[in-house]
Amino acid sequence: MLRIFALSLALLLSGQAFAQTSSVPGELLKNTRRQNGDQINVCFDTSSVISAFDHEVAQAIGDALFLKVNPVEGFGGFPVNGDGFMDELMLAMNNTCDIFMGVSVQTNSPFPEWASVTRPYATIPFVLAVEDASWNSWADIPRDRKIGTALQSVGELVYITWSLQQPEAERWKRLPYADNKLMAKRVLDGTLGGMLLWQPALRKLQSEQPETAALRVIELAPVPATAIKVGAVVSSRDTFLRTQVDQAIDALVADGTIAALLEKYGYTGEAGDQ
Repeated sequence: MLRIFALSLALLLSGQAFAQTSSVPGELLKNTRRQNGDQINVCFDTSSVISAFDHEVAQAIGDALFLKVNPVEGFGGFPVNGDGFMDELMLAMNNTCDIFMGVSVQTNSPFPEWASVTRPYATIPFVLAVEDASWNSWADIPRDRKIGTALQSVGELVYITWSLQQPEAERWKRLPYADNKLMAKRVLDGTLGGMLLWQPALRKLQSEQPETAALRVIELAPVPATAIKVGAVVSSRDTFLRTQVDQAIDALVADGTIAALLEKYGYTGEAGDQ
């Protein structure tokens, strides 16, 4: 499960709670400011399916700012609901990281007061993948076919919200999965009519499991389109750095660098905030 999914969902569900509470012991937090000179420590989520993409974006940002990028692997292994992630992120941002790449920076998502988010450097959608060649949109799938969803993802949350607004006869039954490989297997064996997941997760599946090449992406209508806006976190005390990173992201979007990286990794979507 991508940490940005769990983080975004947890933030949406918890409101401002993160800004008020933290279980990080004070003695673990360094109180001195780092003096990195012309270097910058960039941290990454070890569980992210777009980690390689994030590394290249971070390097491009560093190059644009004439800074040496020191990659620092972050952390992973959290529960699906993201429990404990914010404490680890707070500790990392205070003690080690100047930037933490690859987090969801959805509009109106509240962040703790110690965190400041950058502009999105990419907007990447959720997709519906099916095997049946006769279906071109979600609306073509018979209502008696079940749909798999990536557990506690933003895409699943949007589908649940949409579904609750429809008459029962117009809904599809949802089966949540924490394991994308198992979900794909169930689409291929006919247990599921399709599966809703983040497009990079589908790309990863298809690069690792040849049999999933039979899966094809169809339109989400009538379900609303959903995308993750991917950006980075900096410390709220580093306002100058955040401004510089935002300007670098704008330049990399404008000159096509981000779009070229999306194409390189086979990710659909758009560079920047779309």
